Amino acid sequence: MIGTSSIDTTCTIWDIETRSVQTQLIAHDSAVYDICFRDENLFASSGEDGSVRHFDLRDLEHSTIIYESPNKQPLLRVAWNKRNIYQLATIQQNCNDVMILDFRYPMKAVRTLKSHTAQVNSIAWAPHSQSHICTAGDDHQTLIWCLNSQDAPQSVNGTGQE
Repeated sequence: MIGTSSIDTTCTIWDIETRSVQTQLIAHDSAVYDICFRDENLFASSGEDGSVRHFDLRDLEHSTIIYESPNKQPLLRVAWNKRNIYQLATIQQNCNDVMILDFRYPMKAVRTLKSHTAQVNSIAWAPHSQSHICTAGDDHQTLIWCLNSQDAPQSVNGTGQE
């Protein structure tokens, strides 16, 4: 199975074995910028309408808005923590911050990561740890965060040197 997002407001879930569309749904009020799976049934999406939404393929009649950005600013990326089923991260257009969301506490960021000095454009959770996330931005920095710590993130500049 693979999921795709589209500027036509839809998410399409494909069955790659049969090479066919399993389902297509209207996911947002405007363009959908990103999609990520938690498991084979649950996925989240982010979009131009400034929301992160949660979907369950077993019940496509309903979706849950997990988060809406202030002033409905577009949310460019969403990533599900591979080791903590409740945590997601998202980034907002023209913003230096990364918002950490908890599925159990919808509509607010439980933590905001602030160290980039320019637009953040990539986020990825560590596959081996529930508390580590990597962010990259237009400030030529890659930051590795430990969410269990109050310490500043480790920084790697655009040349790969600390």
